[in-house]
Amino acid sequence: MAEPRLNREDHIARRSGENNWLDDLQQHLGEMRNRIIIILLSLGVASILAFNYSEQLILLLQALAPQGSSFIQLKPGEVFFSSLKVSVTAALLIAMPVILHQVASFIKPGLKDTEARAIMPVFWLSPLFFYTGVIFAYYLVLPPLLGFLFGFNSNIVESRYGLEHYLDLAVSMLLICGAVFQLPVVMLVLGLCGLVTSSALLSIWRHVILSSFIAAAVLTPTPDPITMSIVAGALIGLYFSTAGLLRLAGK
Repeated sequence: MAEPRLNREDHIARRSGENNWLDDLQQHLGEMRNRIIIILLSLGVASILAFNYSEQLILLLQALAPQGSSFIQLKPGEVFFSSLKVSVTAALLIAMPVILHQVASFIKPGLKDTEARAIMPVFWLSPLFFYTGVIFAYYLVLPPLLGFLFGFNSNIVESRYGLEHYLDLAVSMLLICGAVFQLPVVMLVLGLCGLVTSSALLSIWRHVILSSFIAAAVLTPTPDPITMSIVAGALIGLYFSTAGLLRLAGK
């Protein structure tokens, strides 16, 4: 059957609808472009700032090594590229609130009120917990970890350490602990969305403790029991603290 012919008003209405759709798409793309530019500018400024203090940042990381440790440059440009890596990592940490704010501002208009109430806290709590994880790793995880690595059979070899490998290890542990400390954020979002409850989380406490030690053994690159216990304890504490917060919130 042939489609009914559209009169002039119908054609105008259809064309107007198509134009509105294209205008909305162009508006969203324009907003995305502007927010990406802001993110890139914030990363650029933070990178320049961090690179100017790259020597101080490297010295902060070297201070975690046992007293008397010496570092060498094993290949040309190692110090320069190590400085770049440390600077980029520091820039990401500095610019994280700006990045998350831009992402949140972009997606918020498309969310329902209930979805916004559940998801928006992620963008404000995530940097806080990430920074807490980095500080936790710097003061409580890396010192015993490096002490174990540097002291293992040190009486049979003369130890001098490549700067790049040392910084890669230190920075990776900082980022891993920062990521691990996102656990409460994820659990809070799931609880606010009604996908989990505090009672359900507390009912599996035995599995949580076992899984925390398994995860700690995987995350820590050494068989050092002290470091593994510290990381596992942090995971267990974060899990039960978040379950308690959900119970207080009526979830």
